[in-house]
Amino acid sequence: MLNLLIDRKVKEEHVIEMGLLEPLVDLLQSGDNTVQCHSSACIALLASSDSNREVIVASDAVLPLLVLARAFDPKVQQNAVRALLNLTKSENTVDVLCKEGVIPVLALLLQSTDSEVQFCSCYALSNIAAVPEHHTKMLQIGDRFLLKSLVLLMGSSVLKNSTQASQCLRSLTLNGEAHNQLVGLDWVCPLLTLLRAPEHTPPETALMLLSQLSAHPPKRESLVNQGVIPVLGDLLLTHLPNPTIVTHCTVTFNHLWDIVESLQVPLPIECLSGLLLALEFHWKEDDVVLSVLICLYSLACHDSLRFGLVEKMTTTHIGRLVVISSESKNVELSFAAGSLISKLDINDELLKLHHKAIVEYLMRFLRSQEVRFQQLAISSVSNLKKGGGLGRMVTRVDLEQELNRVQQQTEHTRQLLLMLRQDTLTMGKP
Repeated sequence: MLNLLIDRKVKEEHVIEMGLLEPLVDLLQSGDNTVQCHSSACIALLASSDSNREVIVASDAVLPLLVLARAFDPKVQQNAVRALLNLTKSENTVDVLCKEGVIPVLALLLQSTDSEVQFCSCYALSNIAAVPEHHTKMLQIGDRFLLKSLVLLMGSSVLKNSTQASQCLRSLTLNGEAHNQLVGLDWVCPLLTLLRAPEHTPPETALMLLSQLSAHPPKRESLVNQGVIPVLGDLLLTHLPNPTIVTHCTVTFNHLWDIVESLQVPLPIECLSGLLLALEFHWKEDDVVLSVLICLYSLACHDSLRFGLVEKMTTTHIGRLVVISSESKNVELSFAAGSLISKLDINDELLKLHHKAIVEYLMRFLRSQEVRFQQLAISSVSNLKKGGGLGRMVTRVDLEQELNRVQQQTEHTRQLLLMLRQDTLTMGKP
């Protein structure tokens, strides 16, 4: 039977239809290692078919498989764990498996000396962790056993195992309790080692986990001290234009800028170069552009970091920001780019090629019905003037007229609010 399935001479569904599942389940409980090995391998192959999984878990196969998953014979153990893994690939069968007690068995197998058993058990746990309803049961295993085992496995020299561990942790950290339990564990070193792995291309899962974990303050200083900033810079330079890498790098940077400034850590050249290359790239996804702009703005809000950024910027980068501000149909992109230009201490040398376009978007902002755009335009004029970046723009009559109009409108609104407040106070008197 096993050879027929391996050679694809019989379909998995036909084996079930012929009523051969029940005798295979009986053979799992045989005392013969060879018989157990072959029967568990057959069930693993049968469980690779979506339509077979519910039939298998309903056939009393789960408990014998759990027993064999702890067998001393390595072949028997591998086949049993592989069968359990395939059974976790459907949400309905996951529920049954969890009721049968699969979670603690798989958690123990993470510490197996067999790397294939580690991989299959971790993969199965990742499938279970993809269903949030099972998180509580997974995290209730005593003394943070599951999280400790996953962090340990994330440091494995076997890349597929360490990557799978990061995937499982990523799913679990959507649960607030998992974050609390991870606080006292040293996940920083194994995660950074995984991100640095030269053969790990691209390390999307590990980076997604990092962006989630860095959102919580306790480990931020440790991340910066252990060199996460240059690692992120290298990832940007190496994997541009991967939108997932760029988005999660920028999210992580945003979480860490405060620490970088407080520890007076110099920004590595690869970090600034990577961010500016991401700015130059013409992305199809607006969300990626927005994440880059927000990251650069957040960096520019820190005085000690802003100088290094401006020093690396060229008129090409300014031109890209001006184009986004003046031409983007996405108002959030336009606002974010305008905010960044306003925040940078830019001299007229960088701006002189873009005077006309800058005035145009400032005029458009001033005419906007949204107060935030009007306020941004006013602060932009003020900031650019202070930085010597307005040059001849301040002499533009149309810009002055718009500024005066907004001032009059604001004054009129202030007077109306004052009158309303006085009327309210008068009405409130007895």
